[in-house]
Amino acid sequence: MFGILFTNQIQVMYPEIFLGLVAFGMLLLGRSVKNPRVYTAITMASLFIALFLLLTFDSGNETLFGGSYLINNFGLYFAVIMIISSLYVTFSAGATLKSNPESFFSIFLLVNVSMMVAAFSNNLIYIFIAFEGVSIGTYIMSAYGKTRRNLEASAKYFFTGIIATGFILFGSSFYYLSTGTFNLLSVNVSRGPMLVALIMLFVGFGFKLALVPLQQWAVDAYDGTANPVSAFLSTGTKVLAFLIILRVFIEGFRNFSTDVFYLFVIVSIITMTYGNMAALSENNVKRMLAYSSIAQAGYLILVVAATSASTTSAFVFTVAMFTAMYYSLVYIFMKGGAFLSVSAVRKDNVEIDDMAGIGTISPAFAISFSILMLSLAGIPPTAGFFAKYYLFLALIGSNLWWLAVIGILNSAISVFYYLKIIVVMFRKDVDGKDFNTSRAVIAPLVLAAALSLILSLFIFAYPQISAMATGLGVSI
Repeated sequence: MFGILFTNQIQVMYPEIFLGLVAFGMLLLGRSVKNPRVYTAITMASLFIALFLLLTFDSGNETLFGGSYLINNFGLYFAVIMIISSLYVTFSAGATLKSNPESFFSIFLLVNVSMMVAAFSNNLIYIFIAFEGVSIGTYIMSAYGKTRRNLEASAKYFFTGIIATGFILFGSSFYYLSTGTFNLLSVNVSRGPMLVALIMLFVGFGFKLALVPLQQWAVDAYDGTANPVSAFLSTGTKVLAFLIILRVFIEGFRNFSTDVFYLFVIVSIITMTYGNMAALSENNVKRMLAYSSIAQAGYLILVVAATSASTTSAFVFTVAMFTAMYYSLVYIFMKGGAFLSVSAVRKDNVEIDDMAGIGTISPAFAISFSILMLSLAGIPPTAGFFAKYYLFLALIGSNLWWLAVIGILNSAISVFYYLKIIVVMFRKDVDGKDFNTSRAVIAPLVLAAALSLILSLFIFAYPQISAMATGLGVSI
């Protein structure tokens, strides 16, 4: 029985097992050690080891547990970038979150375990369990600090999440009624229950991605939580939700591609337009970034629209999947770095005008933050530009040029509120301002800005990255 732990297939579970053991070990260590630096170091070392284990196992297309667990490069890619997103916020979390560090980081590691399980899951029950593992952990992380703002944000996140959970369960039930299985690669379907499953699963999983009309929790949660938690919610968990949507709606509903197409086109247009228009009138920096994150979700799901169109060719499908994978990698640094940067102002509710003069105090901060804003806006030569370029290329290749035009217009709208922050930062008004330009704030921001430029070179890895998309289990 124990021999299965040493087979070549089950080694995909080694990172999850390792992180789980470390998480429980930290809880025991917390009875005697309270130094946040110790737990920050343990967490970073554990995530690096998990990353190493992921990169060293054979990810050839194999299945475990009756096809419920799909081991391939597509899942591996997303597991790796979710671990990277966690590594990115760990240093800032350790420097910011001082009380009960063992509890915070043990939950953080358990959330990472659930994210890795979700990355390889190909069964709605497995996905649901992993998804809930992430949700429950992030509910607790959102309340960390126990201030009124933290608790209010966590409560709104929790109660909205419970509703989404119900939709996922009902959607999974109707999926089973239609197909006779929870596995996503099923062929025999019944149209009536399948359409109900489509709507319910879209509502449930769309919640975590903050798609309209399920978006308001994200604005309140991102604004009310600690900045490292906001950065993680807007990157790692959002990439997870995007991965699940790709698996569920491209694989599980491949016989209903027309229905998927119209649903995602309508919601993507509403989501990116709403997010950008709301961000235009917002003066609170975190809420503006939250609305921007909603708009980015609208861009991301255009990938599903491009792959579901009746005019999609094999080449366009490959371009679209490359876009999904490349955009996800770029996004964790663009958005994560932006949220962490809010810590530069020692104030709970940071307004855009509060950042005036920081360019004089710390040019490195202002220049790096400007690069992130330009990347989010899709201005060349940043990686954000190339991510949107391939997205619009996929849409045009599917003869959805009108949808590409709507996306481009929305990107143009976003330039106005991103530039507003850049202009304000370089004002010389520093009177009465209290800036935090410590290494814990500047280092992650400079790293994110550098990667937002360096990752532009990843477009030359198109053959290698797009080849991983074949592991999605769908062919054109």
